[in-house]
Amino acid sequence: MIENTNRPSLTGLAETISTLTNSIASHLKESNHETPDFTTSSAEIPSNSEYEKLRIGLNSVALDLLRLVNGPKVGLRDFFTHHYEMAAWQVALEFDYFNHVPLEGSITLKELAQKAGMDEGRTLQVMRFLATQRVFKELAGETDEEHPFEHTATSAMIAREPLLKDVFLMQADEMFRAASSTSDSIRASPFKITFEGSPFALRHGQTAYKWYEEHPAYAARFSRAMAGVTQLHARQPSSTEFDWESLPAGTIVDVAGGSGYISLDLAKKFPQFDFIIQDISPIMLGQGKKLWTGDLESRVRFMEYNYFEAQPIKDATAFFTRQITHNLTDEDTVRFFRSFIPGLEACKPGTPMLINDSVLPEPGEGTAYEEHGLRQVDLAMWIGYNSRQRTAREFERLLAQADSRLKLVKVHSKGSMGLLEVQLSAAASQE
Repeated sequence: MIENTNRPSLTGLAETISTLTNSIASHLKESNHETPDFTTSSAEIPSNSEYEKLRIGLNSVALDLLRLVNGPKVGLRDFFTHHYEMAAWQVALEFDYFNHVPLEGSITLKELAQKAGMDEGRTLQVMRFLATQRVFKELAGETDEEHPFEHTATSAMIAREPLLKDVFLMQADEMFRAASSTSDSIRASPFKITFEGSPFALRHGQTAYKWYEEHPAYAARFSRAMAGVTQLHARQPSSTEFDWESLPAGTIVDVAGGSGYISLDLAKKFPQFDFIIQDISPIMLGQGKKLWTGDLESRVRFMEYNYFEAQPIKDATAFFTRQITHNLTDEDTVRFFRSFIPGLEACKPGTPMLINDSVLPEPGEGTAYEEHGLRQVDLAMWIGYNSRQRTAREFERLLAQADSRLKLVKVHSKGSMGLLEVQLSAAASQE
């Protein structure tokens, strides 16, 4: 990230914070949107682009002000104790505190510990820590031992949205453990980057795909978590930032689509399309068959398929892939792109290959706050798969390595859910 200045004014930052806060308050008022609070009945924040721009701007400035006021020592002391915080979250999620606490009313410490199947002392430690983050709230009890707790907006959200619980538990469980082996994975292979040498593989003894294959309960949770991730994003470029109506009626091929949860959203909006969901995991495909019900069932076909093999579908309206390339090393990304060539060659000219994945900004394109979030996921890809996220320019380079005819014709969006449109040109391959 290229910063504009290393000498910001404290009062200048504070004035900007005040201005942005007032703008947010005005936006909420003008749109008749309730002001968020910490209660269980709190309204969710708006999902429109105007609010998102104000929110990002406020976070960028407010975080800089806190960094300056706290100083490096306080800031780093707080940062380097986050693994203890993750441990508390791991317990709360694993032992299902969020569903044991009733959405209406409260629960005593004794009752909560009994429902969780653990001792009261450690239950109280976890709950009181989470309360400092305004996750749960401790109430005054009739006795010193009672310790009643109730939900807040954050804890109630997790109780109400089980897919989000799966997202957070996956991160606090297998990914948290894998992250602790990151430096060890570099020592094991300082210069060669392979999928088999990822921190996840080192920690769990197998690559992520193999591990999930042999742990079906975790694989099912991972599938649900991937569906839950879509709820965490304010916008969904797969359906909003590409003109699907411009395509002729036909078949959309969702390559490595897991359960097909993204195509399911498209199917509901665009009845002119049928869908083929391709994935190597029968568990993921099995999850999908539970999602596509009613009239939608006749518009989908599930196909077990290894995405490094030649694409077998020859009459697609479009090929679509979401959040796959950021799981792959550069070498494997080239192999993945190359697998589309037989399908694209057989389809009508101009048939798009749509890559819905993170597209990193070039230095200076976004705020530090925005880039931090993207690079946080970049590290997650490293830990899980020894992969990384890429800029549009880096995607172009890998496409050209796969086949010189693969052309990036349009960048529809960048960011955590970028969308790139690729077509196979008529020019002869230079390979």
